[in-house]
Amino acid sequence: MDRKYMSLLLFALFAVVTPARAEEQALRLHGSNTIGQKLAPAMVRAFASANGYAHVDEAKPAADELTLRFVRGDDVLNVEIQAHGTGTGYGDLVANRADLWMASRPVSAAEVSGAGGVGALDAPAQEHVIALDGLAVIVNPRNPLAKLDKTQVRALFTGRVRDWSALGLPAGPVRVYARDEKSGTFDTFKTLVLEGEPLATSAKRFESTDALASAVATDALGIGFVGLAGVGAAKPLAIADPGMRALAPTRLTVATEDYILSRRLYLYQRADADMVAQQFVAFAIGARGQRVVEDIGFVSQDVQALALDPRTDVSDEYLSLTTGARRLSLNFRFGSGMALLDSKALRDVDRLGRFLHRDENEGLQLVLIGFADGNETNPYQALSLSNDRVDFVALQLVGHGVGAARVRGMGHAGRVADDATAAGRQRNRRVEAWVRGAGATTRPLAESND
Repeated sequence: MDRKYMSLLLFALFAVVTPARAEEQALRLHGSNTIGQKLAPAMVRAFASANGYAHVDEAKPAADELTLRFVRGDDVLNVEIQAHGTGTGYGDLVANRADLWMASRPVSAAEVSGAGGVGALDAPAQEHVIALDGLAVIVNPRNPLAKLDKTQVRALFTGRVRDWSALGLPAGPVRVYARDEKSGTFDTFKTLVLEGEPLATSAKRFESTDALASAVATDALGIGFVGLAGVGAAKPLAIADPGMRALAPTRLTVATEDYILSRRLYLYQRADADMVAQQFVAFAIGARGQRVVEDIGFVSQDVQALALDPRTDVSDEYLSLTTGARRLSLNFRFGSGMALLDSKALRDVDRLGRFLHRDENEGLQLVLIGFADGNETNPYQALSLSNDRVDFVALQLVGHGVGAARVRGMGHAGRVADDATAAGRQRNRRVEAWVRGAGATTRPLAESND
């Protein structure tokens, strides 16, 4: 046997008896405490289990930090979760200290432009809505207050209203509780409620959602704000724009984003994200990940058909289209003056297509109703724009083999928020989806219109 043949034979034998090299992978999630406190750990455990890993170890190296270790044969998955606030996650993503940025608000234009080699963070390939949430304004359960409008909420949290007697309640000082400056929850609250006014200097600040909710639940004079999943033993209030309907933060009002303090929870990835980060994102926005979202107490993006009490503040035409129909738990949102869908809505088209193709939903008739905000051109052009929007959604659904039985644009009608703010106008630029007919098991969720 010549030397060359012997070498090849020995190499082949070595390849057979030598075990495959163990693979060790890492996943780093940094940012929002709202996501990182409960949702991210639960999502990571479910992701690891779905991929055949066993959970073997975890540690808390510091406050709001968690490390988890999983094994699958010789393979190892190490996960690091740091939940010090949305702002911290952005910096870590840009500096490549994190693989995924957990954010409880959308990336800002300044952050997109400053992200450098990370990529276009607001592009659909890098921006992923993983759950929906509502900022709940909470009080002690013994507080008789049931609802507030947004100007009253602002007055309470800025300190312009210092005593509960100003709202017709028994006298007592208002004690304000708020999240810390690094919190995406606080960023959202500043944008949606404070609108440039400073938080009361007397406010007690918290890094932890659970600690804040517990403090309010034990203080008869307290008021605070938390994400919907963090209400705990406190009482959430129905909130309205001035002159509009007050809606409580329920799964329905948050899913459709009609509740004025609803928000989206995001994962942002680098353009050069490795395979494990991409796989985790796909799991999080998929069916199994969305079940975890529901289990933790946030609102998933799974489409459901819900029976509602009819609105009394809408046109006869709207009533004729929706009476006896069921509302689907999504809205398609648009930019100002545009008939183009945002990144979440693009995925919602696919979710709606899958929902309508289920066997139990065969025969359902889809009704699409489009709207414009009150600042978009004149009433005639707004009607045309709302028709463009509803036609655009219908066209996208055709690509999924779905046809709409009725499509109708209603212009400026049917507002759900105040057009005086950018956030309110964004909520009014929408296409609602309804279904008629048998099928689509409903859940007994209803809007709270106090």
